[in-house]
Amino acid sequence: MNYKPYNIARYFLLILVGLITIGCASQSDIGHTRFEQIYFPNKSAIPRVAVCGNLLNMLPQFDATPFLERFLYGPNKVGKTFLRNPQGMALLQNRLLVCDQGQPDVVAINLDTGRSDTWGDSDRPPRCPVDVTVDESGRVYVADTTLRSVLVYDSDERFIEELIPTDDPQRTFRPCTVFAKADVLYIGNLGDRRIDRWDTTSRRWMSSIKPPKDMPGLIAPTGICTTPDGVLLVADAVRGVVFRVATDGRWLSPIGKPGRGRGEFIRPKQSCCTLSGLIFVSDAGRQSVLVFGADGKYLMEVHERAGNWNGWTLPMGLTALTPADLPLLEVPDENGRSPEADEYVIVSDSLGGMPLTVLGVTMGVEEGNKGAN
Repeated sequence: MNYKPYNIARYFLLILVGLITIGCASQSDIGHTRFEQIYFPNKSAIPRVAVCGNLLNMLPQFDATPFLERFLYGPNKVGKTFLRNPQGMALLQNRLLVCDQGQPDVVAINLDTGRSDTWGDSDRPPRCPVDVTVDESGRVYVADTTLRSVLVYDSDERFIEELIPTDDPQRTFRPCTVFAKADVLYIGNLGDRRIDRWDTTSRRWMSSIKPPKDMPGLIAPTGICTTPDGVLLVADAVRGVVFRVATDGRWLSPIGKPGRGRGEFIRPKQSCCTLSGLIFVSDAGRQSVLVFGADGKYLMEVHERAGNWNGWTLPMGLTALTPADLPLLEVPDENGRSPEADEYVIVSDSLGGMPLTVLGVTMGVEEGNKGAN
């Protein structure tokens, strides 16, 4: 049979196009997993919170299979690190850092590609990472309750130093939460029942924070964050309240109280504050997340809903993100509907089937102002 040169070239071009098409299909076939959103307190309320689904399912599934192998054998589902006991989280550029107490490791999830890998210096790994934070220069701080120290890394995963407030080998220092703001690192010290502070610029320990004598003392400071106007929030898992400290050092009236009623806590674990000022508190005892306004007024509780969602088993870590941090979640769905969220909050469930739940927060702001500082 006589083949002309241009026919042979056309034949190979068609094969190449077919290979590319198959390769692209293998990626798109394993794209976003849709989740029927559930609204709290209801779909028309302002503000409202929507349970959007599991972040690991919503991101595109990373596939590092070489092109030829993908064509011959199909996609190889690699680059998805299984989370055993996810705890505290923090955002480092486009990566969500998650402390996994069960690995034990810090896992980095690339929010652009969906790929996840262990993060940190292999020569100085954590032994029991429970919380992580990132300062303005990109340094990463990991609270390790087994090492009884805070491990410090640069943004390229290189170990820098280990923070310990005392040289005493019998130290009671037990960091259970960390939070960086401006040039101060706040550390929830479970062993000494206080908030320790480290000046990240001068690299010196500052005076610790304790409530005044006319207020109940700290017992288990497991969650720390600040409001947009600088008020320090400290969730105490045993006291069952969220303490508030003003920028001038005054201790304000706490948020919530122990109990099982509306806006009350059983075992609050962590807290975070959105740019709009909403305060989210995870409660391992209630198996829910409670939401308060910037003034500390109770707004709603996000929990299981019979027939729609099983809720959390042990909600732990919280981190607030903007739509700019999660661009892939802003893509219109198959019906052309764009997400309505003005902000997002990620909730880690240490023992649940949805390890990283995405909550979409709608404040009713204008479209052009979404994510604005």
